[in-house]
Amino acid sequence: MQSDTSKLATLVKASQGASGNLQVSQATNQLLALSIKQQLQIETMMAAQDRADALSEANKAESEEEGRAALATFLGSSNAYAP
Repeated sequence: MQSDTSKLATLVKASQGASGNLQVSQATNQLLALSIKQQLQIETMMAAQDRADALSEANKAESEEEGRAALATFLGSSNAYAP
């Protein structure tokens, strides 16, 4: 991200100093390319976060099920006590 910040500053400076249609078009294309790159990075980070959230929820559900099973084993059946 830090390299993108310096790259963006360089591109903005180049676009502001651009003279002629070709230079303006090139500067615009470079700015758009950087923007697309950053959007793809955000999408990748969001997908990774969604996967981490799903894994966390699955682990939580598994722990809860293990807890219920352990409780059921501990309590046993209702016929365990015979006076």
